[in-house]
Amino acid sequence: MKKLLFSLLIISLFACTTDENSESYKPVSIGTQGRIDVIMPEMLWEARFGEIVQEQIAPLLSYYPNEEYLFDVIHSSPKEFRMGSKKQKNILEFEITQNPKLKSGISYSSDIWARDQSMITILGKSQQDLYDIFTSHSQEIQDHFIGLEIERMKIDLIRNKNYLAETELLKKHNLSVTVPNDMQLSINNNEVAIFERQRLVSEKQQSPGDLQEFIVIYHYPYTDKSQFNKDSLIAKRNAVVGKYFKGKSKGSYMTTPPDTLAPSFEKERLFKNTYAYEIRGLYSMVNGFRGGPFINISLVDEDRGRIVTIEAHLYGPKFAKRPYMMGLETMLNTLSFE
Repeated sequence: MKKLLFSLLIISLFACTTDENSESYKPVSIGTQGRIDVIMPEMLWEARFGEIVQEQIAPLLSYYPNEEYLFDVIHSSPKEFRMGSKKQKNILEFEITQNPKLKSGISYSSDIWARDQSMITILGKSQQDLYDIFTSHSQEIQDHFIGLEIERMKIDLIRNKNYLAETELLKKHNLSVTVPNDMQLSINNNEVAIFERQRLVSEKQQSPGDLQEFIVIYHYPYTDKSQFNKDSLIAKRNAVVGKYFKGKSKGSYMTTPPDTLAPSFEKERLFKNTYAYEIRGLYSMVNGFRGGPFINISLVDEDRGRIVTIEAHLYGPKFAKRPYMMGLETMLNTLSFE
């Protein structure tokens, strides 16, 4: 009798822990970094509407040296989605409904079929409805998925951060940035701090290749708003990187090519509720052949009356740049003034 009661107790406890409403019951979401699964009827996806969704959610990254897109967009029809895995991290669903109880609009959900999952649903009464709702929210949708990708990467970054480098940066510059434990503070003087990570990784063909990632931080006195324009910020960038990043050949140094050769793209934005000026583009070398993408963000540290610029750039000629630049952008987003 005691054995029977014990067995029933174990079964009861097991049933409680596998309740579908329990968070522990849900599997962890799957999917590679930078992937968005779009659920849309086949006839819409194959028409112009499908192209518009891809263009606005995953535009071509024109400041990259090779053809790369902001996201990898994977399409499934509603039937394929129902019959397949629903555990993908990022899902964008389009649905036409004639149900009078359901209103057209956009909704955000999380952890429906898996943990750490985000789903955006666009509901409309017609194709035109879907189009109107999507185009009016496309930038918002793009920003949402970018923010999620960065937050996911930030969790891993914080788990494996370089505490010593962070402490040294704080003592010298009164600011904090989180970098992984295999990224070293190679230069740290009154003018600039440079974090560097060099490693060997493998391509899909399993051949080795070098990858070099950098975080550059510099600051200088803030005088007035006229300093926040593209020409001034690029000139300051060129002065700093030209001094600290030299090529192998004599007289070789890093620079930002003019827009006529490689256009860079600027925008004003909020960085943790602070006005910031962001520039994305390609760097190159004078008297050299090295080059790659960079992100450069400048903002004012009002307490110390200075402009702080933080930049990420990489050199990886054999590799797609987006995954690594997203990792570097995650580091940039940890910047805080102390």
